Amino acid sequence: MSYKRFAFEGNTHESLECVPLTVRRKLDLVGLKISLAGWQTLSRAERLSLCHLPVDEAGELDVYREVFEAFAARANVPLSPLPSEASDRMQWNGAVPPAGVQARLDAMGFALQPSQWAALDEESRYALMKMAEPKRDPRKFSWVLQELGLLP
Repeated sequence: MSYKRFAFEGNTHESLECVPLTVRRKLDLVGLKISLAGWQTLSRAERLSLCHLPVDEAGELDVYREVFEAFAARANVPLSPLPSEASDRMQWNGAVPPAGVQARLDAMGFALQPSQWAALDEESRYALMKMAEPKRDPRKFSWVLQELGLLP
């Protein structure tokens, strides 16, 4: 899968000052967490590499983790494991939307068919799941739905 750039993330992809969703998904997959300050300590070349490195084939997750840990060690940036509640790192790949996504959809009075969910690529499902979190501005969830062509 190529590096997906969501328009709703603004200039994140040009500046790489914030951790793009594509990297957040990859970090969830390898079970690691980095602070914003830590991310910004990495060189731009390292951050760009972390956006583009694949994690979709057997063995790629191990390579991604090793490269990420090496970049962090070189920059003296601490990484931490994800909290235990994030242990199911593939919840965005279920046959139906996760409960948080469904709750946001219900609050909007909008239905997403299982076939629509299944038709989305993994990064799009992940973006919907992350933007459905209660701490996020509900408008971001709507922006993702619009960007994915799910809302008129």
